[in-house]
Amino acid sequence: MRKNLFVILALLAIGYFSCNKNPYKAAPPLTAYSYFPQIYGSTWRYRDSIFGEATDPLSIYGIKNDTLTYTMNGATTDFNSKISYDAQVSSQLYPAHIADFFAGNHICDLIEPTQAFGLIDLQILNDTAHAGYTWTSTPSLTTLLHGSPVRAINTIVETGMTMIEAGRIYTSVTHTAINFQININNQGFYNIAHFDFYLAGDVGIIEKDAYYYGYLNETQTIVDFNIK
Repeated sequence: MRKNLFVILALLAIGYFSCNKNPYKAAPPLTAYSYFPQIYGSTWRYRDSIFGEATDPLSIYGIKNDTLTYTMNGATTDFNSKISYDAQVSSQLYPAHIADFFAGNHICDLIEPTQAFGLIDLQILNDTAHAGYTWTSTPSLTTLLHGSPVRAINTIVETGMTMIEAGRIYTSVTHTAINFQININNQGFYNIAHFDFYLAGDVGIIEKDAYYYGYLNETQTIVDFNIK
């Protein structure tokens, strides 16, 4: 019951976020963040596998395979003074949308709408942290999700990994895990989602796995990329 209630509330939460669009054409001055390139015109293409169970509150059943292309489109978005760089996301199955990349103080954020929870802000990397390092953040752009406190427990799981995606070898890969938690009616925080991100140096995200209520719901793996 509380699972269904949370999904309904979460989809309304996007109304809490204020943003303004601002154009840019030059590459942002973020050369130190090689794990999170944001250069205008850069592209990343992913194979997106979406899974689902008949009991899920989401309108996703069976398996759907999609191709997602992220393109830095030359604009920024101001999320309550948090200036982020826009990526146009095209899909073969769904309408296009905007994802936003933010980097500051060695923290990298992915701000993107999700079908389960609306717009969320995930701190997917601390590029100076060692394996085992854990920190807490807010996975929304406010401290509440429709009146209920939310938090993310972020952990650097492993660094210096080597992975193969679509036949290509990636080195200097960092694996980050995120537990998305909510506290409804002061009952205490509990997990409602888990995310795994794998980022390669000078490339960015090469894999993302999303689990909702304990079930693997989505896996994105990189096919190719072009960093300008």
